Amino acid sequence: MRSPGIWALRGHHLLLLLLILIFLGLFFYYPLITVLHGGIRGTEQRFSVQPLISLLADSYYRRIILFTFTQALLSTVLAVLFGLPGAYLLARFRFPGKRLVRALTTIPFVLPSILVVLGFVLFFGNNGILNRALMSLLHLDEPPLRVLYSLKAILLAHAFYNFPICIRIVSGLWSRINPHLEEAARSLGARGWRLFRRVTLPQIMPGVLASAALIFIFCFMSFAVVLVLGGGPRYATLEVEVYRLAKVGLDLGAASRLAAIGSLLTLLFLYVYIKLQQRASFAETAGAGWELRPLSALFGKAGALAALAVLVYLVLMVVVVLAPMLSVVYFSFLRRFGWAGQTHLSLHWYRMLLGGSLSGVSYLRAIRNSLIYGGLTVLCALPLGTAIAYLTGRKQFFGRHGLETLAMLPMGVSTIILGLGYLKLAPVFRLTGGRAGIVAAHTVIAYPFVIRAVSSMVRKISPSLPEAARSLGANPRRLFFKIELPLLKPGILAGAAFAFAISLGEINATLMLYKPSLISIPVAIYRLISSYNFFAACAMGSLLMLTSLLAFIVIDRIGEGVF
Repeated sequence: MRSPGIWALRGHHLLLLLLILIFLGLFFYYPLITVLHGGIRGTEQRFSVQPLISLLADSYYRRIILFTFTQALLSTVLAVLFGLPGAYLLARFRFPGKRLVRALTTIPFVLPSILVVLGFVLFFGNNGILNRALMSLLHLDEPPLRVLYSLKAILLAHAFYNFPICIRIVSGLWSRINPHLEEAARSLGARGWRLFRRVTLPQIMPGVLASAALIFIFCFMSFAVVLVLGGGPRYATLEVEVYRLAKVGLDLGAASRLAAIGSLLTLLFLYVYIKLQQRASFAETAGAGWELRPLSALFGKAGALAALAVLVYLVLMVVVVLAPMLSVVYFSFLRRFGWAGQTHLSLHWYRMLLGGSLSGVSYLRAIRNSLIYGGLTVLCALPLGTAIAYLTGRKQFFGRHGLETLAMLPMGVSTIILGLGYLKLAPVFRLTGGRAGIVAAHTVIAYPFVIRAVSSMVRKISPSLPEAARSLGANPRRLFFKIELPLLKPGILAGAAFAFAISLGEINATLMLYKPSLISIPVAIYRLISSYNFFAACAMGSLLMLTSLLAFIVIDRIGEGVF
């Protein structure tokens, strides 16, 4: 049956839809189209692919595009390989600490990338905690693990940051596959690797591919990790090169051409991810699911070696995720006296945050700015995302699936490219360097996560509830506020937490748009890292981590099923 036309919506719903389209048009599609137009505009200001062909003919830019693709692919493979054992354990077994392990899978969505960079340097760096411990244990004079400022650093940081995504998506599907197929295969003699390859793997493959596609997109669009850990032009990616061209070289034309290629590629990858995610969602309903067994059942079959392997994996997983973050907190309480002096516990860097400044701008201003950006982003992104989720989930009208797709596209567009679009539109919007531009960019980045959070609750509302309310005489307004809105409340709260955490940790678009008086916490951390003031960066990072932790708790407790 064909859905009713858009005019079947009530007047206030039509007005809401119009406001949504105006916002998306002004603050996402117009800046994006401006960037794309700048990339495909010839010398006579007409449409032409010649600028893109000329850019692709340059071996330097071809190398950057190829490296961006290669590092994203290698990072994805590492993340998936490391995540699959965790997905298996979460899907099939119950064990002490399982809630903590599952909670860690939310970290990539709420932990700012600049904190990942800082924690990685402190823990895995040449003079980091891990190298110092190994040097002391093995009596070495040189650090045995030299990974900073190399491809290895980029791959490891991406893999460690993104493997929880694989665990979260694949475990959800793995726990719901039909157990009777494996039981039938065992009765026919299939065991071990053969059973997994022939029976289990085809069933979980949609989830594996969907998680791999999402991880690939995140690694392809990664900015802060490559900017800091790459260490120079040799490991520049599309994102880093667009930033360098626009902000350092002031060549907006070349930046637009490179950004146009990056946008087309990421939109293609996003389309692939959406298709794979739809397959994974369909597969989740295919079976009755497994009954969880105690972890000791696995040990009984495979013996002590399996028990040791599982223990090592779980410990390594927790250490890999938490150790860099705990390193940030630990270093924030250290102070070195003298250039090569001993470090001592101190509150010096926290006192500095209260009265110090960075290039003439106080640290308190950076903290205040970030809180303002976060609060305003929630005020803008929450009603926008909630309205889109409600209209596309609760109202039947022609084009609602198209609206949902158009609204979710910001998840697949680089925030550096979005910032470039705002930068090019400065004379029109007067946004560059102003708070309004930063908040608008943060809103565009955050509202798709609000949609996902609220949509998960919309899908759980039984159609019979509104019908029963209408039969008892409830008008649409009373129906929404008395029945639907309370049911949507968990998703709205989780969406607000997502929006606030994303705004607080966003650095890519902010670096493109800010001026010194509007510096944010992530930008301040980046500038402190660049000046090798790691202790002060850790103090600022610990404050950012605390607020991210609060959002993490909210999402973990009430946001189950969002991703």
